Amino acid sequence: MKRLLSLLFVLLLSPRRAHGRAPCKPVAPGPCQGLGYTSTPHPTGAPGYTLQQIIQIVETGCSPGVATVMCRVVVPECGSEENSRMKPCRSLCEKVKSDCDPVLKARRLSWPTRLRCDALPAASCVQGQEVSVTPPLPAASCEPISVPLCGDLSYSDTVLPNVLGHATQQEAGVALQTFAPLIQVGCSAQLKPFLCSVFTPKCVAGAVRPPCRALCQQARAGCESLMNKFGFQWPEALGCDGFTTESCEGIHGVDSPQTPSASCQVISVPLCRDLSYTDTVLPNVLGHATQEEAGTEVFQFAPLVKLGCSTHMKPFLCSVYTPECVSGTARPPCRTVCERALSDCQPLMNKFGLRWPDSLRCEAFTTESCEHYGVGSSGGICDPITIPMCQGLSYNQTMSPNLLGHTSQREAVAKMSFFNAMVQTMCTVDIRLFVCTVYAPPCVAGEVQRPCRSFCERAKRGCEGFMASFDVSWPEELQCNSFPEDNCVSEDSRPDTLNAEGLLKKLIAGGYSVRGKTLSLKTARLLLTLMDVDKSRDLDVVEVFKLEHHVAVLRREYVESYEGRSPPVVTQTQMKKALSLHEFHLDNETFRVLWDQNHSEGGIDYDEFVGVLTRLQILRERFQAHRLSLPCDCRVASFSFKQFMKSAII
Repeated sequence: MKRLLSLLFVLLLSPRRAHGRAPCKPVAPGPCQGLGYTSTPHPTGAPGYTLQQIIQIVETGCSPGVATVMCRVVVPECGSEENSRMKPCRSLCEKVKSDCDPVLKARRLSWPTRLRCDALPAASCVQGQEVSVTPPLPAASCEPISVPLCGDLSYSDTVLPNVLGHATQQEAGVALQTFAPLIQVGCSAQLKPFLCSVFTPKCVAGAVRPPCRALCQQARAGCESLMNKFGFQWPEALGCDGFTTESCEGIHGVDSPQTPSASCQVISVPLCRDLSYTDTVLPNVLGHATQEEAGTEVFQFAPLVKLGCSTHMKPFLCSVYTPECVSGTARPPCRTVCERALSDCQPLMNKFGLRWPDSLRCEAFTTESCEHYGVGSSGGICDPITIPMCQGLSYNQTMSPNLLGHTSQREAVAKMSFFNAMVQTMCTVDIRLFVCTVYAPPCVAGEVQRPCRSFCERAKRGCEGFMASFDVSWPEELQCNSFPEDNCVSEDSRPDTLNAEGLLKKLIAGGYSVRGKTLSLKTARLLLTLMDVDKSRDLDVVEVFKLEHHVAVLRREYVESYEGRSPPVVTQTQMKKALSLHEFHLDNETFRVLWDQNHSEGGIDYDEFVGVLTRLQILRERFQAHRLSLPCDCRVASFSFKQFMKSAII
């Protein structure tokens, strides 16, 4: 297949040599018709020029003579190479360039670098638009499609010549056949519909329906990376900017990214499984019809996400490749989030010689959905929280600088390390939430929310006694009188306590899974038992924080040591070593019973691994809690921890 694709790209992108002079062909429908000639040797543009760029310039109407200059140079009249009277005059070119430069600059277009006015004749040339004296060609008529690759489209009739200048279906079919292997590979579901709209365009009342720009962009987004792997670029003749958006209406997968029967599906793409939403709907805006297809494409960005050049990179990419499903409809990506991700990561990309993909150009996205992504009316944008201590609260977005002036979350986390001991010691259940509302304040729709003065005072009262025992005073920068009483965050904003079912949902939403396999309700109950210090049968915010840390440590150990093996489970020998590392020393009989109770096919999987270690930790803590401190002048029967474990397990 690799050799086949290489051959395809060579055939596709190599210029065709003509024997002798290039034959004259009809001027394709478009802005270059009606200029005094009807045939040209270069219907798709002279070598070195991009026809789509020329069409864009002509359509601006920036000068009365713009069509004459552009078309007679790029789509020249037959015989113009020998006859200067068929070429545009130098003075006309200079006038058009002077008129068009400011217009092109405003529209982010540019004058063709190869089109030099001083290279054109000064006399015996075309000074302005001429009226054609050639009898008009017979009106084109629709004809049934006979090109095999395009025989199963939603339309059955075409009309020639097409936008590439092919005068017959036989000629168009030969050119289209070079794309057959690429279509067969299936790099994009939109490739075939797009190519057929170019080579065998739909006939509407005897006229060509132009190709759709969005359909071209989707086909290019799906296939260009594959072409680049073989050292080839997307053909200039099929540049998407040269096509229109007016003909996109009604095309499947363009104006309506989902069909009426589209339904939400749980996200399975690994990069996007730990988002604030869990369901997506396809096809996405790039035309990927399945999550497997989308996941393969987005995987190329994984190193960039891992480097952490922008907290917005991952949410933006996932909003494109696995968009949130809202009542069966895909929520569109936000242009502002795209621009922030691009701004943050472009310096790093430039260091490695990487270029931001054309398929992800921010201009292609809308700002209508940006409020949902935490963008305020003033342009401020919320960031996903990356500070470990502040993850898993009742909010998950913040904004920098924070209330103390720290310009990044990285700077904030270094400054708030002082409070880690207080959180771990549980001087009050309020302290974690309060500290986070200062160092990583909640951000809603681009606006920061401040903690209430009364919330600060309760947190201070709950911790002052603990701090005084270490001869430490409440930080000066957290004086409570600096916080408001109205429109603020109070302790009531913290999340409700969690039972086992709620805990399991939180772990699933937080991405504590391996290869799509989540923890079971049985394991969630063990975790609840381990962390439920006050025996309330549910967990408060501090207990949840500690539990997440416990699971994260075990998950990392499993992924790094066992998940990559074949099969991806813990073997009997490996489990013995794992227990020893966690200081659980069991005799052979106890271990054998433990193994028989928990192993499945091939060994112990991720859920069982977390469950076993959590259960043993519960037993250890219960044993430690019941150890007695007795005077030396006494006798007690010895009952070691090892014997206790054996009794509890067997």
